[in-house]
Amino acid sequence: MLKRQVAFFLLIFTLLFFSSPVAADTGASHRLAVMIVLDRINLEDLNGDYPNIRGLMDRGVAGLMNIRTARNYDPASSYLTLGAGTRAHAGGKGKKALMAFEAYETSDAGSAFEMYTGVTAAKSDIVQLDIPAIISENKKQDHEIIPGLLGELLKNNGIPVSILGNADTPLEKNRLAALIAMDTSGVVNSGYVGSDINKKDSKSPFFVKTDYEKLYAKFIELKAKGGLIVIHLGDTVRANDCINLVTPKMYEYHRKKALKDADEFIGRVAAALDLKKDLLMIVTPFPSHQGYSERKLLTPFIAAGPKMDPGLARSATTRRPGIISNIDIAPTVLDFFRIPVPAVMLGNPIESIDFSGAYNFLLDTNRKAVNTYIQRAYLIKPYVAMQIAVSIAFLLLIYFKKNWLAFAKPFILANMAVPLVFLVLPLLPGETLFYRYAWTFIISTAVASIGMRFKSTLGAITFISLLTASAITADLLSGARLLGTSVLGHDPIAGARYYGLGNEYEGVLIGSTTIGITAMLDEIKIKNRLTSLAVSLFVFGSVFYLISSPFFGSNVGGAISAYGAFLTTLLLLSGSRLNLKTFGGIGAGMALMLALLFFLATVVGPPSHISQTVALVKENGINPVFSIATRKLSMNYRLFKYTPWTRVLITTIAVIISLSFRPPDTMKKIFSRYQQLYAGFAGASIGCILGFIFNDSGIVAAGTMAIFLGLPVLLLIAEEITVHRQVD
Repeated sequence: MLKRQVAFFLLIFTLLFFSSPVAADTGASHRLAVMIVLDRINLEDLNGDYPNIRGLMDRGVAGLMNIRTARNYDPASSYLTLGAGTRAHAGGKGKKALMAFEAYETSDAGSAFEMYTGVTAAKSDIVQLDIPAIISENKKQDHEIIPGLLGELLKNNGIPVSILGNADTPLEKNRLAALIAMDTSGVVNSGYVGSDINKKDSKSPFFVKTDYEKLYAKFIELKAKGGLIVIHLGDTVRANDCINLVTPKMYEYHRKKALKDADEFIGRVAAALDLKKDLLMIVTPFPSHQGYSERKLLTPFIAAGPKMDPGLARSATTRRPGIISNIDIAPTVLDFFRIPVPAVMLGNPIESIDFSGAYNFLLDTNRKAVNTYIQRAYLIKPYVAMQIAVSIAFLLLIYFKKNWLAFAKPFILANMAVPLVFLVLPLLPGETLFYRYAWTFIISTAVASIGMRFKSTLGAITFISLLTASAITADLLSGARLLGTSVLGHDPIAGARYYGLGNEYEGVLIGSTTIGITAMLDEIKIKNRLTSLAVSLFVFGSVFYLISSPFFGSNVGGAISAYGAFLTTLLLLSGSRLNLKTFGGIGAGMALMLALLFFLATVVGPPSHISQTVALVKENGINPVFSIATRKLSMNYRLFKYTPWTRVLITTIAVIISLSFRPPDTMKKIFSRYQQLYAGFAGASIGCILGFIFNDSGIVAAGTMAIFLGLPVLLLIAEEITVHRQVD
């Protein structure tokens, strides 16, 4: 009897113990997340009397959202990206989301949808009539995109998904928010987007205004079901779209009035929620007309609820306080409902960083980001032109005016110093282009002047190269604040990379480190191989760790390039020769290095590009690897045609080849004298080739690395010819 009682007790205990996780998961279906789409506004627009929105910013997290899509900037693609969790492209489609019972052409929307897709929708469903074209468009992209993935995952896990509201005008339907909530077949099973959710209003743009009473009543009905409710506040969109119909004064009036009404509605919704357990998000998929024209392409994001403690928003996608990406929204919703985020969603859940004064911080961050984005071309293109001009002028002097070569030295040194100047520019006063140009001229001139004081050219090369490498290394160690705001670094609006090394400074760091260390070894005349190898191994190993470590950015292309450059240099310093056997060993070591890097990034490090690649391979097999390779090739092909760094690389190669023949044997004499520098030159050349092959923007990495390949050679040739003429 006692044994039976014990067995019965153990059975009950076991059932209770193992059923607890199921109960937790079931509870997720009763959670409530509300996403309010407050579109076509800018962060600066919130600097007014909007107590409910500003109150949520103080109560929860606030940030700036990158709105990049798979191709061009356009509103529909931004909405689609929010629901896909990866950058998507709508192809100009997506506004035609209708209640299935609404009239469409000669029938109703449900019948048309069934004819288009073969899917039968209930009369109360919302159907996205553009879904076939949207699916087709996204199959053309260079990475996997599943339109409607957020809605599909929620539906499959028993989470209700609803949508309310529209941005219709009498001229067209505008129901883009369905792109966020729909499932993969293009259906939203709950909500209301019919035209009568609006009302006629003679004082509003297009004589249409959101009927907030009706909208709120329907929200209260849906709230009891839980799940995700997407509410599209159309008045801010209509106020934005009337720009060409009204005077500037009335345009601003309508925008402020729409935002004021939205603020009052948001206050009512927030009051109806329990933000200790419910999630409220305010999302702006696209900026206003004025914001877009001024390149203010980071839009406001606000959230309050569990895990959204007061402060700044961030995610593992960006690793930058106050900045998130539109691909982070879907993972955040899934995380709230305790649903695993699939690998195809490249975003990460949003989290909070404790911070006070978020709004002013975001204004400052936004201003700096816009300046970087706009000024980038105006600073980089003249620098590239100057570098090419100096290289070609040097070649002409070699052929026609050798006695003028001494005058070229300060210009070459100044060009070598510019990447360092671009890094420190954010620290200097003045944000206009005038100040940027002035500081670039002053600092590069000062660095060149110091370089001219060195007794040997090799000393000047060592000084500028190691100063540049040290500055980049120090910034990486301190959180990459300068790399994130430099015109030569990564910027949050471009969104190609948010943290660690961008491709530009990847090339600069590898080139300056390799050339700087080997030039130093020759300058201080270290002849002992073990000493040279020990110094080089320590420096190269440290820099390689910073480039490859998941904690500092995990740049895979950079790791491959640095590995090739540094290992080739070390082999030559050790007395080895480059041959097929040597290159075979480098390749085998590279494969081992990559395997270890992928393992560490997946198991130990924070989410990164590497860990995302591993997750995609685990989930989908080897196909994502081919997609990534195709994307890299496609990107390099486009950049090869358009980026100014192509001209730098081609010019550098052409000048070095030309100088190999004339003056005769000059380069051979230089590298015979500076054998350790030759090792660095050969290593950097290998790194340049690998960087070009393995980076998304390989031509950029190779072009910036070429700065420290070509310009030092020009300096040494000028010194060799000048000294030779003086001896004669």
